[in-house]
Amino acid sequence: MSVVTRSLVRLYPDAFRERWGAMVEDEARGAGWKSWPNLTVGIVDMWLHPAHWPADSPAQRQRRVATMGITVALAAWFLSHLAAEQAGPLPADGVREQVTHGCTTLLLLGIALVAPRPRPTLRAAITLAGWALRRLAVPAVLGAGVVALVHGGVEADASPPSLRTAVLAAWWISLGLGAVQIPRIFTGVGADAVVPPGTGRLRVGVWTLAGASATGGATILGLSLAGDGFHPLGAGIGTGLLLLTAVCAGTLRDLRDLPSVP
Repeated sequence: MSVVTRSLVRLYPDAFRERWGAMVEDEARGAGWKSWPNLTVGIVDMWLHPAHWPADSPAQRQRRVATMGITVALAAWFLSHLAAEQAGPLPADGVREQVTHGCTTLLLLGIALVAPRPRPTLRAAITLAGWALRRLAVPAVLGAGVVALVHGGVEADASPPSLRTAVLAAWWISLGLGAVQIPRIFTGVGADAVVPPGTGRLRVGVWTLAGASATGGATILGLSLAGDGFHPLGAGIGTGLLLLTAVCAGTLRDLRDLPSVP
C-alpha cells in the first residue's frame, strides 16, 4: 500500500510536493487505502488550480496561470480541429467552417493575451529555442513525415487501408504531442527568459478562452444531438469543450486572489 500511496503523492505538482509532500505522504500512509480517493481528488484539484501552488512571488503564480491558459487553448483547438475534420460531429459544412474559424480566432486571441512575453535578450532567445527544439522535435518530425508521405503519393482512395490508417493516426499523434509539449516549454523556462502577463491581461485572456470553448462546445454538442441522428464523437467533443470552459471559470476565480500587477 505504501507503494501506491507514494506513487499517488508523486502525481502532485513539484511545488506542492516540495512544500507539503512529506506531510501528505505520512498522513496518507497512516490512513492506508482509505486515503487513496482523497489523494486522487487532491491531485486533480491542484493541477486545475496552479495559482494555489506554493510560489516565491506573484509573478511565478502568474506564469503558472498563463501556462494553464495555453494548455486550455491548445486542448480546445485540438478538439475543435478534430470536429472540423470529421463529417459526423458537424454535418453542415457551412456551420462547420463558421464554428472552426470563430473558435480559432478567439483561441488565437486568448493565447496572445495569456502567453508570457520573451525577454528581448540573446540569452532568452537561445533558452527558448533550446526548449522548443527539445520539446517539439518529435511532433515536428512526425508531422513533416506525414506531409511528405501525403504529397509523395499516399492517395486516400488508392492506398491500402492499413497505410491510410497509420498515416492518419500519425498525423493526429503529432498534433496531440505538439499540444502537450508547447505548455511544457513555458514550464521549463525561467523568469530570465520570459515575462508573465499581468493579472488584468490574464483575466481578459482567460475570459476569451472561456468564450471560445463555450461557444464551440455548445454549438458542436447541439449539432451532434439534433439533425438526422446522434453523433457520439461530436457529443464527446462538445462536452470536452464545455469542461474546458469550466476549467477557465475556476481559473478566473483563482485570479481574484492574485494581486493586480500590470
